[in-house]
Amino acid sequence: MAKGLEDTAFYRFNRLISLNEVGGEPGKFGVSLEEIHETNRSAAEHWPHRMLASATHDTKRGEDVRARINVLSEMPAEWRKAVARWSQLNRNKKTLVGNAPAPDANAEYLFYQTLVGAWPADAENEKAFCARAVAFMLKAAKEAKVHTNWTEPNAAYEKALQDFVERALADGGENSFVADARRFARRVAFFWPVYNSLAQTLLKITCPGVPDFYQGSELWDLSLVDPDNRRPVDYSMRGKMLSDLKAKFKRGTR
Repeated sequence: MAKGLEDTAFYRFNRLISLNEVGGEPGKFGVSLEEIHETNRSAAEHWPHRMLASATHDTKRGEDVRARINVLSEMPAEWRKAVARWSQLNRNKKTLVGNAPAPDANAEYLFYQTLVGAWPADAENEKAFCARAVAFMLKAAKEAKVHTNWTEPNAAYEKALQDFVERALADGGENSFVADARRFARRVAFFWPVYNSLAQTLLKITCPGVPDFYQGSELWDLSLVDPDNRRPVDYSMRGKMLSDLKAKFKRGTR
């Protein structure tokens, strides 16, 4: 089940990739308020100690990546224009593999959603983002098993895919795509996901069950599929932030 659905189909069906999560249903765009209350009533009665997890070692995208990508469903016209614009800007960054340009349109669409969801908030992390995006896209291609896979890798397609990502994210010169994608991603990140992410955390810690926080997700979680979501966590920084927060509350300030 995991290999057929989560590790194959979920890398091929890219309509809205925030729905392609472990235990998820890509055909279902949310639930009603009544369904949430009924689920909570049932859980309180039958499974009061169930684990409530929004991220694990095996999630395909961090919880805040998904929250950002969810926003695209609320701005379809603007998103459609952005994708069309980016496809034009990046059309000369593809490579012919056989008789077709690589990557294909489906992989390219996956790439653009991934950028919107995981674009770093600062310049320092942005420098390392290209390598992370390359690693994700190569793994996604192997898992999808359309043009390449783990047991029979297609070196030409994988090289074309890597080159495309690196060319698309090359910052400088005449590459206007990076500036455009950065503006779009940061606009999405600024307006909506803060509320989405905080609401998601509030539900996790108040619904019936035991909330679970995956390593590092105490702060914004913009990680991608493993091994990206298993990078070292800066616990010293988190410890300092907690100490500062406690001190502020003790002084009666915010």
